[in-house]
Amino acid sequence: MIKVIISSLLLLLLSSCIITNTPGFYTGYNRLSDNDKKTIVFVDKDSSISNIVNDEKIYAITGKQLRLCLTKNDTSIVYFWGPNCSSKSCISIAACQNYCTSKNYNLYVVADYYDIQKMQNQNVSNFPMLIANEQYYNKKYVNSLNKRFMNDLINGVNLNKEEQYNRFFYFKGDKLIKSKSDMFEK
Repeated sequence: MIKVIISSLLLLLLSSCIITNTPGFYTGYNRLSDNDKKTIVFVDKDSSISNIVNDEKIYAITGKQLRLCLTKNDTSIVYFWGPNCSSKSCISIAACQNYCTSKNYNLYVVADYYDIQKMQNQNVSNFPMLIANEQYYNKKYVNSLNKRFMNDLINGVNLNKEEQYNRFFYFKGDKLIKSKSDMFEK
């Protein structure tokens, strides 16, 4: 009986190590092929992103860069998109862009982690696909990387625990006005 318990615990421990080394826990950048890495542009922290166009590349940026870009717009939505998210909060980028276009909002999509195939298939918004710059933040663990990015983006605004995990953040200029888990809820 003791051998069964020890074997079960060992199996659980080993499977946990395998799970935590996958994109979603980590950014997945190190697992990309050299060819896939060529589609990623690490933007210098002092460069503006306001004038980049959707050239099908993925731009690794800081939250401060996105906040500065938002100042040029009246109303914007920042969508924190999970490539493998299947909850009702996660909608296609095309549907999100259509909604934003109908409301005259600017859409910025920030991927949680790298999944090149899904990112390329979903890279249909007017602005290119974005991701938090792991080189700037010196973080590879998605949760801590995205928290740092979000803190820079919202510039010190305190979010309650529920708001921290929302996917849609509405801005007037660079000021956060609300966040929602479901884009279409009233």
